Parts: sequence; structure tokens; C-alpha cells
Amino acid sequence: MWDLAGLRPQMVWHRAPRMSARRGGTALLLLVVLASAGAACGIAGDEASPGSCTHFVAAVRTSEPSYAPGQTVIISVTQANDGPVCTIPPQPCGTPVAFTTAYNAAGKDVWDPGARKTNWGLEVGDCPPEPGPSMTWTTHYADTQIFDWSQDECALGPGLPGHVNPDCPGTQVPAGTYRIAGVFYWSDGRVLGKGPTASATITISGGSLPVRHGPMPLPGRG
Repeated sequence: MWDLAGLRPQMVWHRAPRMSARRGGTALLLLVVLASAGAACGIAGDEASPGSCTHFVAAVRTSEPSYAPGQTVIISVTQANDGPVCTIPPQPCGTPVAFTTAYNAAGKDVWDPGARKTNWGLEVGDCPPEPGPSMTWTTHYADTQIFDWSQDECALGPGLPGHVNPDCPGTQVPAGTYRIAGVFYWSDGRVLGKGPTASATITISGGSLPVRHGPMPLPGRG
């Protein structure tokens, strides 16, 4: 098994707080959010084919193991090809995007990027009609995407588009242990595919902690 800690990612994408997407990936990111919320009507239950890419490995890292209340949690989600050169079939909804979720000690989903106090009311189906080029992953190629969590409780919730999201009070989560899970998604416009899931555990304290200044080390750079 390839050690992700030794990888130097060939692409690092810094996601803006809450929700944004790399160019051409807005439609795919919206599909992931809606499907995660159980609201993606018309998305088939089967998964999009990974093509010949059957050796993906994943890792999730955080900037600190412990945080003071309100301290921003910086999360990196990495997917790497641990096998030979492989190709994902053409994906009209854009290149693969990462998604992450924070779970409390009871296993409850307390935060998802893209969640907000009003349920999404955007329509799915704005992927280009023609598939784009196939996506080739060379051996040991890695993609890392970055998320920021301000420790607010805001998960993707049930309900009709435009209605209040009951799972997004927006309040500070309580002190305790949280599991941060991450996974990459892609889509052929009809179904979603996903890579392996990885996770990391953090602790949010009940008091203040010293804050380390400076950027979070990228995977493979210590």
C-alpha cells in the first residue's frame, strides 16, 4: 500500500469557506450536495464507473489534533492513485471534487460544506450535454482539496428547496471528539461515483488553546 504521507500532491485546490468549486465543477459539486442531502431527484442509485482506476487510496488530515472553541479547523482531503496509470471515463460534470463531513461522538452528522440555513433550491441538470475528455491518473498522482470549518453546527438536512434547514442552527458545536470524514466524487451526468473514504479525529476543548500561526503543512512536506 502506498504511504500517502510521502506523496507530494500535483494539485492543491484551496476551497473558499462554505462552498465554491474549481472551474467547470460547479454542477458536480451541486450534485454531491443534493445527493448527500437526499434531494437529488433523477440521480440513479448505481455508481458512476471509475473506469480502470481501481487502486485509489485516500487520506484526511487536519491542521491540529485539538482546537479551542471557534478556532478554524483546516481539513485536507487527498485521493491518490496507488496503482498503474488509469483513466476515469469522460465526466461532463467536471473533474472529481472532494466532500467532507464532521461527525460528533454519537455519530451524528454536524457539519457539511455547502449546507446552509435554507435548503438548496437550485436545479440539477446544468452539466454540458457532451462528455469532456477522459481523466488520466498517473501512478502516485494525488489530488488534495482544502476545507475550512469554523465549528458551527450546519449539516445538510431534509426538507423542500427554499425551506428552513432544521439541521443548521449555526451555533458552536459542544466540546468533545469529532470524526472528520472525506471522499472524492465524480459524475457522468446520470450517476455519482466515489472513491474510498478516509477520516481523522479531532478534539474541541471547553477552553482556550494556544493557536499555532502559519499555514498547515501539505501532505508529503511534513
